[in-house]
Amino acid sequence: MILSLAPSFSQDDLDSFEDEFGDEFLDEDEDFLDEEDFPLESDDFDDEFGEDEFLDEEEFDEDFDDGEMLGFDDGEETMLATNYEGDTRQGYTVMLYGGMPTFRNSTLLPWLGIPNGRIGIDLPFYLSFGPIGFRVGGEVGTYDFEFDDTGLNVTDKKLLPLGGKFGGIGLFGVVTVSSGPANLKVGMGMVGTSPAYMAVQSLGIALGDLMDLRLGVRATAAYNIPDGLSTSGTHMSWVDAFMALGATF
Repeated sequence: MILSLAPSFSQDDLDSFEDEFGDEFLDEDEDFLDEEDFPLESDDFDDEFGEDEFLDEEEFDEDFDDGEMLGFDDGEETMLATNYEGDTRQGYTVMLYGGMPTFRNSTLLPWLGIPNGRIGIDLPFYLSFGPIGFRVGGEVGTYDFEFDDTGLNVTDKKLLPLGGKFGGIGLFGVVTVSSGPANLKVGMGMVGTSPAYMAVQSLGIALGDLMDLRLGVRATAAYNIPDGLSTSGTHMSWVDAFMALGATF
C-alpha cells in the first residue's frame, strides 16, 4: 500500500518546470552561480577566513579539556558533585525521639495517646539505588494508649477493654533518605506481636558540627489486632508528632 501511494507524493516532472520558466535556468552553457555571485570558493575568502584563524584545533581542544567551553571551572564541578551526592556522613547517627499520638483510626478511637520515646541508629554505610542515596539502621521504641473513660462511671479499671491500658515495644528496620534538611524514613518490623510498617517525615536544623534537632510526624500501622480491641477495620494505625535530637559519631 505504501509503494502504491509513493508516486502521488513524488517531485514534479522537470518538463513542467521548463514550460513555466523556460530554458534560461537550465542552460548548461550559462553559469547559474559563478564565483563572483558566490564567493565562498574564491581565493579571497580563503585568505580572509583561513582555517588557522577561523578555528584553531589545538586551542579548541585545550579550552574544552579545561572546562571553559562548559561555563564552569574545577571548583564549581566539585561543588556540584557534593551538592547532588546526598547525605554521605561516615559515622553512626544516634537519634532520641519524644512524641505523642495525635491521630488514631477507628480501631483506636476510644483510646488516648500517652507520650512515648524511641531511640534510632543509622549505620555508617551510604548506599545508593540509582539516583537515590540512603542509609540503613534500626529503631526501638514504646507505644502506649489509655482508654478514654470520660463521662463513664468506672469504679474498676479492670472492667475496661484490656484493663484500660494498651501498649508495648516496637522494633523496626529503617531506611533513611536525606534531602537537605529533610529526612524521609520508612521501616518494617513488629509492634508487640503484630507485623507493622511506618513512615516518617522530618525537618532539622544543625546544632554545631555533630548534632541536629528535628521536628516531624510518624505514621504507624499494625495488624493482628488484640482481642480486647473492638474494631471495624483490618488494622490499627496512629500518627505521632515528635521532636528528636541526633548526634553523629
